[in-house]
Amino acid sequence: MSSLPSIVLRKPVEFTKSQQAIQLLRRLYRETSCLFDEVGRQQIKTRIRERFRECQEVIDEQRRTKLLKDGRRILSTLTRANNGDKWRTLYVLEHAYGRRGKIKHQILKPLLKEVIPEPPIIPSRIRSATPGLTPKLAALFKGAVGKTIKLTEPEIPEFSVSGKPFPRNRIANMKWRHRSMILKRIAPPLEPVDFERLEMLVMGWKQTIPPKRKFITRETRAGPKVQRPNMYNGRMQRRILKHVLEQFPMLEYRPASEKFVATYSPVLTTMLHTPGDPEDFEGVDEKGEPEGTILNPNRALSGKLAVRKKRAKGKATAFSNWLDKKTEEGKVPENVIGG
Repeated sequence: MSSLPSIVLRKPVEFTKSQQAIQLLRRLYRETSCLFDEVGRQQIKTRIRERFRECQEVIDEQRRTKLLKDGRRILSTLTRANNGDKWRTLYVLEHAYGRRGKIKHQILKPLLKEVIPEPPIIPSRIRSATPGLTPKLAALFKGAVGKTIKLTEPEIPEFSVSGKPFPRNRIANMKWRHRSMILKRIAPPLEPVDFERLEMLVMGWKQTIPPKRKFITRETRAGPKVQRPNMYNGRMQRRILKHVLEQFPMLEYRPASEKFVATYSPVLTTMLHTPGDPEDFEGVDEKGEPEGTILNPNRALSGKLAVRKKRAKGKATAFSNWLDKKTEEGKVPENVIGG
């Protein structure tokens, strides 16, 4: 007779693919409920539910194995985000707000439907018709110049290497390739409500709604270990949301020029850290003077210094106007106004 306990002689429990999917879905919901941002919690949870419903009818075993592997990779990303990895948290929030993934395509889809193709470059080939531009897309592309793209239109040479006129089919291909590259790099515009909410959070005038789940017990080699997921204080949350905000523009219509303009938040030009941080001494020379300043106030500025000063003045004016507008709307705390 064997002296081994009966539990050792039992066969390991093998779960089916459906049981593994249900278990994975529960764990994903559990990790999603621990994100510190309420918009991120709702959007990621909705996206997980939609994705599982899309894959519910998959029969191929190899395909189901790959989908489970992808789900475990997403679970690992959420776990690391809740354990204090700020870059994983930023990656998750970019998916939630539409900087990456399917939500981005859902936001851009209405804008792309309004595009009317231009006449074909080669009359006999309909596919040589290059994509057109709408006022909203033109404003979005122009606002991204210098941030994520260099040019809104590709540089097309007049002649080829052999000295002949540049082929028209290559012109069409270059325009299509450049447009595809732009759509991959730009960020979709945020709604004014979401844009203003991020500004209030970054300035610290509004707090995120904390999650209901406070602790998660994780299994480790040494046994169960209790870890607190949301180890982000208010300052760290503002820094992460600042990275999110600086990637998104907001489309606004200006009646004076009758054009759409993509604007980025003026909040990004302010000092978003507390006094005494190492960032207070960045951009300062050995004498304590800001780098690039002219000691003689009567000396006229020219060249790069004049452009830099003009740009800094424009940013300061934009933030001052934004602050006055929010003060009139009653969205600035009284302690800020009094200070």
